[in-house]
Amino acid sequence: MSFATAAVLSLIGLVALTVGAEWLVRGASRLAAQFGISPLAIGLTVVAYGTSAPEIVASLVAAAAGYPEMTVGNVLGSNIANVGLILGATAVLTPLAIAPAVLRRELPFLVGVTLLLAFFAYRLEIGRGVGLTFIGLMILFNTLSLRWARADGNTSASPRPPDESLSRSSVLTIVGLGLLLGGAQLLVAGAVSIARAVGLSEFIIGVTLVAIGTSLPELATSVVAGLKGQTDLVIGAIVGSNVFNILGALGLSTIIQPIHIDPALLRFEFPALMAFTLATAIFLYTGKRLVRWEGAFLLGGYAAFIALVFR
Repeated sequence: MSFATAAVLSLIGLVALTVGAEWLVRGASRLAAQFGISPLAIGLTVVAYGTSAPEIVASLVAAAAGYPEMTVGNVLGSNIANVGLILGATAVLTPLAIAPAVLRRELPFLVGVTLLLAFFAYRLEIGRGVGLTFIGLMILFNTLSLRWARADGNTSASPRPPDESLSRSSVLTIVGLGLLLGGAQLLVAGAVSIARAVGLSEFIIGVTLVAIGTSLPELATSVVAGLKGQTDLVIGAIVGSNVFNILGALGLSTIIQPIHIDPALLRFEFPALMAFTLATAIFLYTGKRLVRWEGAFLLGGYAAFIALVFR
């Protein structure tokens, strides 16, 4: 495959992923609203799953194609991009408040899952047993999120859409999922060819091109939601997305093919993920919100991370 063809395939894949995720989120959110689910619950489940679908699908395709390095790079890069690029950029545009319940429940879960990933990474292999454990934790997180949402009541539930929108929302959801699947295959195929053509490793392409590309749905969703004042949805979507990326994308991928960790990643990329996650948790716990200077700090940190990846 020529460089030009690979670039075109990657571009088409990114577009398909972005459009597919947007349609999936829109359709699934409307379906969820039929049942009176709150914006926070929708952010933690429907929107988080929808915007994480590109990372999960791309990781599965990469693992099945025999490129586990791209799977690791995609998850690390996407989670760092979600915090540094997306939360940072959104907070610069508008300060983001966080619900006290998220500080007690979902945010500690995210920090714990991130530290758990680092623990297994330092053993230099993430095997099928770990993958099954991650899938179990993902099911537990989903169950707890829905239970917590019901316990909080539905006073902040989203308005129910008209009944006639049900079929339209179902079509949007199905078509969006199809675009995600096709787009992920094109993106992985093009990215691998580009990596080989320019002499870069699959990991570098995964942590930059694929990670940023599959994070575009989160960026678009978060910026729009933040400008509309739906901060619960923004925080919920990012926290849920990062949890699903680790437990879902890596968990399912390692079941397909165990992943061996390059020791070099333990010196920079994994510490960077932990640093971004812990810095965000500290900002949110101390101020109960993410203000503009903190967003600028995260955004600047992400720019430095990308520059150092190519060092």
